[in-house]
Amino acid sequence: MIDIHSHMLPGLDNGPQTMDDTLAMAKTAVSQGIDTVIVTPHHQNGRYHNQREAIIGVTDYVNAKLQETGIALNILPGQEIRVHETITNGLQDGSLLPLNQTTRYVLLELPEDTLPSYLAQLLFDMQIAGYVPVIAHPERHSIIAENPNHLYDMVKNGVLVQADAASLVGIHGKRVQKLTRKLLQASMVHFMATNTHSADSEEFRLAKAYQSMKQSAKFKLQENAELLIDGQPIQPDVPTRIKLKRNWNPLKRN
Repeated sequence: MIDIHSHMLPGLDNGPQTMDDTLAMAKTAVSQGIDTVIVTPHHQNGRYHNQREAIIGVTDYVNAKLQETGIALNILPGQEIRVHETITNGLQDGSLLPLNQTTRYVLLELPEDTLPSYLAQLLFDMQIAGYVPVIAHPERHSIIAENPNHLYDMVKNGVLVQADAASLVGIHGKRVQKLTRKLLQASMVHFMATNTHSADSEEFRLAKAYQSMKQSAKFKLQENAELLIDGQPIQPDVPTRIKLKRNWNPLKRN
C-alpha cells in the first residue's frame, strides 16, 4: 500500500522527535502492509516552517537509515502546506514542495474553522499553473461538516481530496466517520492516507479503512495513489451533492 500523507521525519514538526521514533513508525507501517510513504511535514501553518531542501535532505537520510536497518519501506518527500495566497508563486519558484517532489500534486491544509475568501481563486490559479490541489482531511473541518457541498464545489472544479483512514474507521468519532462515508459515497474522496504522527497502531489504519470499502472504491483509491506517485493524471468520478437534512452537522453534538 501507498500512504500519501504522513508525519514521519524526525524533529521537523509534531511527528517523531528522534530517529528511533521514526524507525519505530516505519516498522509499524510495514507491519500494516505499507511499502511506500510520502512524508509531509507541516509548512507555513503558523508554527512549522519546513523548507523544501531540508525536507529532501532529511528524507534521503531516513531512507539510508531504513536500508541500513533492513526496514522495507521507501519514503518520498512532500509538504502539507497550510493554505495561503502565494502558494502558486512558491510552487513556480521552487520554494514549495509538491508530493513526491517532481509531481504536480500539492497537499493543502485548510485553516481551522474557516474557508478563506481567496480559496476558490487560489485553487483556480494553481490549476491554471498546472498543479493539482489535494485537500487534506476535509472531513474533520467544521465548515465543511456544516455544509459538505463547499467541498463539492471544489471537487467539481478539479480539486482532489485525501481523507484520513482513522476518520473512516471511527477513531475520530462516529460523526466524523459518518461524514467520511458520505463523502466517499458522493465521489468526493480520491485518496486514503494515515496522516500518522507516531508509531501508535491506532493511526496506521489504512488496511482496515480499505477493507471497509466496496472493492471498486478500494481499487480506485489505491490506483489513484499509484498514479499520484508516478505523476500521472487521475480521472476522478463525477461528484454528487450531498442532500442536507434539517439541522445537519455530524461534527456537532445534538
